[in-house]
Amino acid sequence: MKKLERNLGLSSVISISIASMLGSGIFVLPGLAFEVTGPYVWISYLIAALCVLPAALSKSELATAMPASGGTYIYIERTFGPMAGTIAGLGLWISLLLKAAFALMGFGAYLSTLTTSFDLKYLALFLTVIITILNIIGVGKVSGLLIAVVITSTLGLTILNIGTLSTATVIPGIPFSFSHMDSILLASGLVFISYAGVTKVAAIAEEIKTPEKNLPRGILLSLLIVTVLYCVTTLALAKFLPIDQLKSNLRPIYTLAQVFGGNTFATIMAILAILTMTSMANAGLLAASRFPFAMSRDHLFPKSFGHIHRKFLTPVWSILASGIIIACAIYFLNIAKIAKLASAFILVLYMFVNITVIALRETHIQWYRPTYKSPFYPYIQIFGIISTFYLLVMMKDLAIIGLVSISVPGILIYFLYAKSRVNRKGVLGIRGKRKDLFDDTPNFSPTMHSLGRCELDQDANVVVALVGNEKSPEMLIDIGTSLADGEQIEVAHLTEAPEQSDLNDFTDEDPNLRSLRRRVVAMAIEKTTPINFDPIVTHDLSKSIFEIGQRLHCNWLFMEWKGRLRGTFTTQSPVAWLRSHLSCHLAIYRDKGVRYTRKILIILDENSNDEVLAQAAYHIAKNNNAELTFVYLTNKDLDISETSNLEKYIRDLSDELDVRAVGHIEHYQNKIEKIESLSVEYDLLLFNTSTNYKWYNVFGTEDDKIIAQASCSVLGIHTAPA
Repeated sequence: MKKLERNLGLSSVISISIASMLGSGIFVLPGLAFEVTGPYVWISYLIAALCVLPAALSKSELATAMPASGGTYIYIERTFGPMAGTIAGLGLWISLLLKAAFALMGFGAYLSTLTTSFDLKYLALFLTVIITILNIIGVGKVSGLLIAVVITSTLGLTILNIGTLSTATVIPGIPFSFSHMDSILLASGLVFISYAGVTKVAAIAEEIKTPEKNLPRGILLSLLIVTVLYCVTTLALAKFLPIDQLKSNLRPIYTLAQVFGGNTFATIMAILAILTMTSMANAGLLAASRFPFAMSRDHLFPKSFGHIHRKFLTPVWSILASGIIIACAIYFLNIAKIAKLASAFILVLYMFVNITVIALRETHIQWYRPTYKSPFYPYIQIFGIISTFYLLVMMKDLAIIGLVSISVPGILIYFLYAKSRVNRKGVLGIRGKRKDLFDDTPNFSPTMHSLGRCELDQDANVVVALVGNEKSPEMLIDIGTSLADGEQIEVAHLTEAPEQSDLNDFTDEDPNLRSLRRRVVAMAIEKTTPINFDPIVTHDLSKSIFEIGQRLHCNWLFMEWKGRLRGTFTTQSPVAWLRSHLSCHLAIYRDKGVRYTRKILIILDENSNDEVLAQAAYHIAKNNNAELTFVYLTNKDLDISETSNLEKYIRDLSDELDVRAVGHIEHYQNKIEKIESLSVEYDLLLFNTSTNYKWYNVFGTEDDKIIAQASCSVLGIHTAPA
């Protein structure tokens, strides 16, 4: 398969991003915003930019993880499943079309300054027909001319702003009054659409040089440039024109240019506005029509939307449907409603972009490996979610109308058409509560594919599941051989692929896997233990690990997990699902780089699970000639009888083992800190994991924190149900 050439540098990213934003958002929208909040429109643009910033950072991260994905629709569909994808795709489609309709109405307003009087609505409808035809015949692609037009428009606006503000003594709107905050926030929701194009460049991340650097830099710099331009231009408008003259003015820049520089300068600015908004409307229809086209290929929309015209090689039915929706918006809605509805849709989508980053990071999906990561995670995303939601609340009934008008049709399309054609779950469906489990020995499911001749038909005492981020796979396998006691070990290397990927396309082992296979074979010879090594590609990591454990009737399943680090945020522990479903012992290992295990610390709970813990420690100690130390932790003051009983309990456990073992009782005030301090003197820590994840464990469970903060390597054991 041919790959797109990475030939877009930082300047190209900035130009494309600015080109996607600059247009009706500054040439038309200020007139509607002045009607809402008076001279304080510049604050509304600034607040809207701050609310856009988290989504810009989040989408930069998503784009470097999925550079060929095609944008927000795929991000949401992969994360939340096909129903959310259907709603998101429909919302993106409609919001871009509403933005194009808004640009065409603005186009007509500026064109009316150059020609005889036309009916604005019918002129916009005529332009819709022309642009739709151009897209169908295949000449609707945005060329380098767009960038030239945008640069010229930016220079023209800059000259206009410098000229008007340089003569200012008092500028209305500075300083602003907090008493107008409600109207300012309402206007922020209205002008949010002005920044909708800032992240469009993320969809072409595959063509950007070093996207992990140039993509976020380009997005942030373009957002800064356009924010300054928007704020300064609206200040210039408020300074030079009476507010009454600005309210509902669909051509405010023309009016400002006429007052400042006369008819000739106003005509030049009108021409620049026409060219800019024409390009925007054309590019908007081009981009929007690709959403139903992509959704039809994913079986979420009827096949006809994916039909390519034989001659023009364009998705003709998708373009026609897009043109009809634009025409209906122009004919039935006034320009203010078009802008508000488009902003409402985009607010919701940007809110979900931030949620998507949190979901993908916290579910620890294996294939999610962005080369750029958003700073200040997750706080910047939380701010984006709260701020966009608040702007939606400020929009009141219109926001509800917008959400319902998109969600209801999206849900109907999914249940009436898509549901029977797709079986994808999305990342949250895979990582969430599961009902599709096997009670008996399962065969390979459609979500699992072997790279070799693996049939998983030989029982194994121990299964070691490798997911690719282990610090030392050999160390994990070595501990597994200790517990296998000479019996069969299955080493399954699992690679998780997105659900949209065809697992049959994964046919060859990469060099790293071949190297690992060679090392595993060498270990089998050295340890004189039968070890099978099988690389497997899967859509569903947890389910595949579960299936392998069930099929091989194993007693132990080993995985590596680093726990939750201090101050990090989580929605669930990735091992919590396996703990609640496996019928074997689950051993979670945290590798701290210790390669010689001579002293082992075992934390006791005084329950039946301690016997399993003691036996595991015994086998590891015997294999490494290590010494065991049993410690019972308590935060209570024990009397003589209680102390004597506990000491006897510890002796009974240690005396049964044919290795050096000692034990004692330790008191603590903070259990995690106590274990951390004790672990300094040991090479390996064993303890019973028993804490189930709850909604309030957003900073990790007690088990997670012990695994993460211990000073030595850790083996947390979840005992199989009796």
